[in-house]
Amino acid sequence: MESGSNSEKSASNAGGGSSASNTSKEISIGYIPWDEDVAVTYLWKELLEEKGYKVKLVQAEVAPVFSGVANGSVDLFMDVWSPITHESYMKKFGSQFDVLGTWYDQADSGLAVPDYVDVKSIAELKEKKDEFKGKIIGIEAGAGLMRAVREGVLPKYDLKDWQLVESGTPAMLAELEKAINKKEPIVVTLWKPHWAFSKYKIHYLEDPQNILNPQGAEKLQTIGRKGFAKDYPEVANWLGEFKMNLEQLANLESTIQTAPNEEQGVQEWMKENRKDVELWLK
Repeated sequence: MESGSNSEKSASNAGGGSSASNTSKEISIGYIPWDEDVAVTYLWKELLEEKGYKVKLVQAEVAPVFSGVANGSVDLFMDVWSPITHESYMKKFGSQFDVLGTWYDQADSGLAVPDYVDVKSIAELKEKKDEFKGKIIGIEAGAGLMRAVREGVLPKYDLKDWQLVESGTPAMLAELEKAINKKEPIVVTLWKPHWAFSKYKIHYLEDPQNILNPQGAEKLQTIGRKGFAKDYPEVANWLGEFKMNLEQLANLESTIQTAPNEEQGVQEWMKENRKDVELWLK
């Protein structure tokens, strides 16, 4: 779900990074419109504001968010997929920021189809081009999953004449829902954890060449600009203690989906899960 918050600004002019003093208690969090990132970003905005910090959210595509944390114009990013999906960004920028913690350790991604589609493997797509109109519905162009499909799946499965549609996560999800409502064939780039797997009857296509992420292969991590832990040791410690399981994250995402906005969804979830929240804020 893509946020429409007035607090969003571009990553390039976010401010609030290394120039922020301890006394200002202002922290900027960069995020991308992936649902788990929207969920944990708004969750920590609420938690930090409860503790007296001022939080500025900065939505952008993944490359500007990484570069923003690396150059210090953004304090935090909470949705680094390691070691596969965001490998290129970690190689390019990894020495310029610090990993503050791993909050989820069973993530993966792939190509997904509705259960009513009679396709079990990516290898079968070559013979099904007309059925799918030769399209794989993707997300943001700079996403690591898109790169893996573009540079790995398409050539290695002989799908070079297929189109990988570059859009955005909300647009992909809208296309998925529209196709499911009409029971039409569709294949999309998707990942777990994601609420779509509980809302819809969908599944990953098998990947016999192991180009995309094996099941549970990825960790979701929080990174901070250099010096963040020194400037905000309390916050860095909380983020280091932060852990979520699939049930917690799916419930948080679902609550946000049905709420009027992200803030109200997070507040509702926190009321029901206060014991878990307090464990992170020791």
